[in-house]
Amino acid sequence: MKDWSELELDALAEAFNVGVGSAAAVLSRMVGSEVVLSVPELKVVDKAAALESFGVAGSDRVCAVVQPYGGAFESRALLMFTEAKSYDLVRAVVPAHMAGMQMGDMAQDALTEVGNLVLDACLTAVGDLLACALTTRVPYLVKGEAAEVMAQMEGREMMLLHMLFAIADRNIDGYVGFLLDQQAMEALKQAVARFLNAHL
Repeated sequence: MKDWSELELDALAEAFNVGVGSAAAVLSRMVGSEVVLSVPELKVVDKAAALESFGVAGSDRVCAVVQPYGGAFESRALLMFTEAKSYDLVRAVVPAHMAGMQMGDMAQDALTEVGNLVLDACLTAVGDLLACALTTRVPYLVKGEAAEVMAQMEGREMMLLHMLFAIADRNIDGYVGFLLDQQAMEALKQAVARFLNAHL
């Protein structure tokens, strides 16, 4: 993002900060516990470097909810957990009598719904703040070794928002990333420029 000014980067980070705050509120209501977020770190990296930023090795098993979206620009957002943390999250949001469930169809549906709600809240808030319509599509779950999961994502680079979703009494964390091609990146930059022109 070397062609972005510091002001543009700050504005974009703030836009996503608002979105992540909205997403945290959704997750808090779902699990009945406070969700603590790290301060977003915004950067563009290749997919291998993204895994390093996520703190996972290519051979680590992960679950990722992928949310395609369109509108002002086409892209995909993903919410990724290690496989063990995804089990913990499912157990946090399903009824107590199902707490021992494994990652079967019902658990996968529950995790996909969590990802859908969290990513939709984030994307809606970002779209509202930047006054650009972003429409979400049907999310889907991918799981397997982290390198294999990342290889399924189109494009070579991703805009990585390094954020920690930590549920206070459960120690569950995940990471959010946005896969943007050059056209989508330019559209996003134009939206940020319009936002700054309207508010400065």
